[in-house]
Amino acid sequence: MYKVILIPLFVFLIEGCSLNPQPVLPETAASDNCVSALTGLQQLSLRYTGIQQGELVAGAPWLRSNRLFDYFRQQDLSAQQLSDLLSNMSQLAATSLTFESRLLPTSQLQQWQHNFSVAHPDSFIDDCSQKLAQRQMQTSDDTREWLQSLPEDHDYQPLARIAGLYPLTALLFKQGVIREHNWLHQQPEKLKNSDWITYGPPTTPTTAPDMNSVSRNSLGIPSLTPALLQALLEYHAPLWQLPDNAPVNRPGTPYWDNDELSVIQQPVSFTYISHGIYRNQITLQLNYLIWFPERPPANSLDLVAGQHDAVLFRVHLTQSGDILAYDSVHLCGCWYSLILPKEQSYSAKSGVYREPTFVLRTDKGRQRISLTADSHLLIASQRNDQPSPDIKQYQLEPFTDLLQLKKADARHSIFNRQGFVPGSERLERWLFWPMGISNPGALRRPGDHAIRFVGNLHFDDPLILEKLGVGGE
Repeated sequence: MYKVILIPLFVFLIEGCSLNPQPVLPETAASDNCVSALTGLQQLSLRYTGIQQGELVAGAPWLRSNRLFDYFRQQDLSAQQLSDLLSNMSQLAATSLTFESRLLPTSQLQQWQHNFSVAHPDSFIDDCSQKLAQRQMQTSDDTREWLQSLPEDHDYQPLARIAGLYPLTALLFKQGVIREHNWLHQQPEKLKNSDWITYGPPTTPTTAPDMNSVSRNSLGIPSLTPALLQALLEYHAPLWQLPDNAPVNRPGTPYWDNDELSVIQQPVSFTYISHGIYRNQITLQLNYLIWFPERPPANSLDLVAGQHDAVLFRVHLTQSGDILAYDSVHLCGCWYSLILPKEQSYSAKSGVYREPTFVLRTDKGRQRISLTADSHLLIASQRNDQPSPDIKQYQLEPFTDLLQLKKADARHSIFNRQGFVPGSERLERWLFWPMGISNPGALRRPGDHAIRFVGNLHFDDPLILEKLGVGGE
């Protein structure tokens, strides 16, 4: 038992004492100005807005990472693959810094522009990020070594697990998860006679977009035209079904009411794309997020109730556009569900300290997702290519709209500086902290979703399907 506790503690201390490696750049006056300017802008982001997208790369504000890029960083990359990886990391950094700059106090942004002679922030950020990434290729061997030495991003807190006697408490949490799964499997039968309310997209195309002509870089990451992306999002957009029409069960749109984040009854599904890896091939992931005003308490001791609730549904596509799998999670990282086509092979991974996965089966096609009332838990997913004409419509909007909500005369993200949705904190955080997840129960930004209390797994792990046993016999 002592070894189980002391070994993670030793690893934690070693990681905490390690120094952040610095990138190697050829010295030029132009790059010096870019480095200084982007460093100053990133510091302003950290002070006023927090990091809204991606993960910081120490010493390189022109680059940002995510778990897909973390995977590629550890591979033996060719020169072209290294160039494409740096290009993708710089694009993520430029996009993120641009959004964050628009959230800064006007006086701070103007002062930054004055200090670094920046006339047009958007183009300056983009140009500088590209130039610095390209300059790193002049020292490709050093850059490759530097990338491999960067620490891996994770959202688990080893010290909390040590202090919370994780080897013991995790077993109690695992039993709770098993009971929760059993309860969820019973709900479709119990709710079958409900007056279901269904929400669907404004258009439901019946012809799948052709992905065979999509161009890809050397890493296999596709380049989608805006028209093709929109067509894919519309074709796979799910139907959301709820058992009643109570206000807490109507999808809505977040907005800032002075300093309080509220929800208006205007159904929207916020979309974004991401990528994974399955059998050494890059997959395309279509993400759909719906938002509810709250999860009301079921009783006076309900620890998971609170303001705001949001459910994320994801479609995994192969390079040819075939459906590989579906999955879902709440924006807190809780209640992960894996939904597999009936013909997809699956072998559940098991172990004492491995949390079981809630698995459902369905037919390939547009999915009609059934949620419970109030708690908005996914209990069923069925193919529904031709929805009835009496469904309520929701609009498809880009997820980035949530990072630019109007607030008085400025703009403000739904996520605070720590990456959480303010006001979404749950009382469960005082009980669930031994599982090592920061602020458990609170809604958080994509990229920060640790989805297992028992064991380690992230929603954006590029190998998540393989790690869960999809494709296994």
